[in-house]
Amino acid sequence: MISIKCSNCGAEMSVDTKGNLYCPYCQSTAHFSDDELKEYREYRMNMLQYLRASADENATKADSRFLNYCDSIYFNSVDDQTFAIDYQFFYEEDNVKTYITQSSVVFVFEKKDIDKVSKFKEGIELLQYPSADMKGLSSCFPSIKMEAELEDGRYLLAVSKEENAYPLFAFGSIAPVHVAWIVSRLENMACVFEYSQLVHGGMSMNTVFINTRTHQAFLLGGWWKARKKFNIMDKKDLYDIRKVANQVMGELKGEAPKEFINFVKGAPATEAYSDFSLWDTVIEKGFGGHKFVKF
Repeated sequence: MISIKCSNCGAEMSVDTKGNLYCPYCQSTAHFSDDELKEYREYRMNMLQYLRASADENATKADSRFLNYCDSIYFNSVDDQTFAIDYQFFYEEDNVKTYITQSSVVFVFEKKDIDKVSKFKEGIELLQYPSADMKGLSSCFPSIKMEAELEDGRYLLAVSKEENAYPLFAFGSIAPVHVAWIVSRLENMACVFEYSQLVHGGMSMNTVFINTRTHQAFLLGGWWKARKKFNIMDKKDLYDIRKVANQVMGELKGEAPKEFINFVKGAPATEAYSDFSLWDTVIEKGFGGHKFVKF
């Protein structure tokens, strides 16, 4: 910390609201020299960068409440490798077993369903982004980190996951004010799908993950259901957003503004861009505009 002494009494000087130096003891005043002001600005900028980096690290760091509950399972590959999976959550959907670890989501496909692996990859490859993707939406979707054929004919596929991202089913009922930002993120994803002429087809309480500290959402599962959008009236993803919102509010649905309830019960717009505009009206009229509410 930069410390400047009073030339009159030797006490440490303070900075007033106008940026001037003053002594709280003898009331003497002084001004920063150009060198001192430069040093102060550099120090302040370094401190802000340090605090921001620290906050970012904590935002993605795993919630210790979930780390205390783990189970383990082992898989052997055809080339004699053993994979130890320490997982916090497990679910099975469409005959695909899914293990959620601290930093990965691990899918295990049965031998008879091996075609789902290629469908998973093809779904991700269909994604396209506008050249001015200011929101970095690509981070919302899977990034494959490891895959292996298992000795019993099954196939293991692992995708990356932020440490503090967990599936919606892990949270129970969530208050509408928080479900609102989740819907906003899913509407953003639907716009990416519209741009890519893609239907994901698998949004659910299992496949949608959220980071409650950063208010981010991720769609990490269900990608074997993805398909090219040939019918302009295919609104599967827009209906799924409403279904997920309704389910995740659960018993807290009574706290939702009527605009939100009407949105959930109503039919989607003709396509994702118009639906996002419809949702933005709900945010403005039902929730008083966009604002960050701590989870």
